Amino acid sequence: MNRTRPKTLSVFAMLLALSSSSAALLWPHVGASQGAPASDEPLPTHVVIDVNAPGRALYRIAVPALLGSTSSDGAPVIQNDLKLSSLFEVLDPRSFLANAQAEGLGITKAPWSSVGAQGVVKGQLTQSGGGIALEMRLYEIARGETPSLSKTYHGDASKLRGFMHDFANEILRVLTGKAGSFGTRLLFARKIGPGRKDIMSSDFDGHNEFRVSSGRGDAMLPSFGAVGGAWYSMISDLGGFITNTKARERPVISSNGINMGPTVCNGRVYFSSTRDGNSEIYSAAMDGSDPRRLTNNPAIDVSPTCGPGGKIAFVSSRHGGPQIFVMDGSGGGVQRLTYKGNHNQTPAFCMDPATPLLAFSARDGGGFDIVTLNLKTGEYKRLTQGQGTNQDPAFSPDCRMIAFASSRGGIFISNPDGLNQTKVVSGNLSTVRWSR
Repeated sequence: MNRTRPKTLSVFAMLLALSSSSAALLWPHVGASQGAPASDEPLPTHVVIDVNAPGRALYRIAVPALLGSTSSDGAPVIQNDLKLSSLFEVLDPRSFLANAQAEGLGITKAPWSSVGAQGVVKGQLTQSGGGIALEMRLYEIARGETPSLSKTYHGDASKLRGFMHDFANEILRVLTGKAGSFGTRLLFARKIGPGRKDIMSSDFDGHNEFRVSSGRGDAMLPSFGAVGGAWYSMISDLGGFITNTKARERPVISSNGINMGPTVCNGRVYFSSTRDGNSEIYSAAMDGSDPRRLTNNPAIDVSPTCGPGGKIAFVSSRHGGPQIFVMDGSGGGVQRLTYKGNHNQTPAFCMDPATPLLAFSARDGGGFDIVTLNLKTGEYKRLTQGQGTNQDPAFSPDCRMIAFASSRGGIFISNPDGLNQTKVVSGNLSTVRWSR
């Protein structure tokens, strides 16, 4: 059925082009108060990889098949998790000299050491009533033949992938002191056909994809809610409004203008709106009441994004081309963050205070690429170049991985240096979000 587009759609298209698809103490090397704009500098012209960086060597780990299992949801899940983290070299099972079956859940150190393994993961799956029992072990060769980590799982057979993700997270915790983000989820918009997008969700590795939106309209610009669920923007004959999964696509935030790009933090929903004529950043209570205008500038302000310490990043053209700014959750203390690139958009913070990174889509003459900015040192790093158009970055909760949409045909995951780029979801996709 053909629908009549609202008159505001051309305005929305213009805003969507921008949104795609105390800060001075926290970040001393970036930002400035609102004053005379500085000249924009070019972005780094190539991907920078320091081959001599300490810790670059990968941890060599062997993950043989689970004993008692022929399921592809066993050892291959952990193998893939560890590969995507960019911290491990997962050894080819064809290289194994040890008889993993004969060893059972234990190991004999010598044959694993002889193939260069620094760690070995063993597991055994057995049927237990109507479910499964899973025993998992991690061995560090340097520590001998006693496991460094042992866990037992019980549950329905459908939970096997989740058990594998959990054990992979525990492997990182034991070896690095910080657990991983395996088993978390992505949100993104999938183009279904001309003029139609749906909001989808999948596991971070692309498995278990399902549709979040109803499929009855144009849904876009999703984000995760504070306690699960999803928020997103809808376009209908009513105009542009914001809804969530709990509301079943009834407008939660609406007005005479266009409302889009919700993000939830500080106990409120942040979004951009043209309700007062110009696109500005607003916040509202979780039920859509109590709207508060946070920016007031003749330029276009869009793409609010939650940041550390309750800060909100957003994209603004107030100094010329679109750049990324940050402000307090109440709208004060506006500072400019990016000064390189002539068109920067879709900011995403690493929320780990130990990793002060901002990722964003940037263009300085060619197509869009993924760039990070170290908020303490002011260092810019280009993660992609000459690989099509790359946009909408999102950090994993542990900040070890970045997901982004690419014209190469889907969502890719890399490490924060742009290494090990791996496609995890295929299709015409945009506005990637990663659960916190």
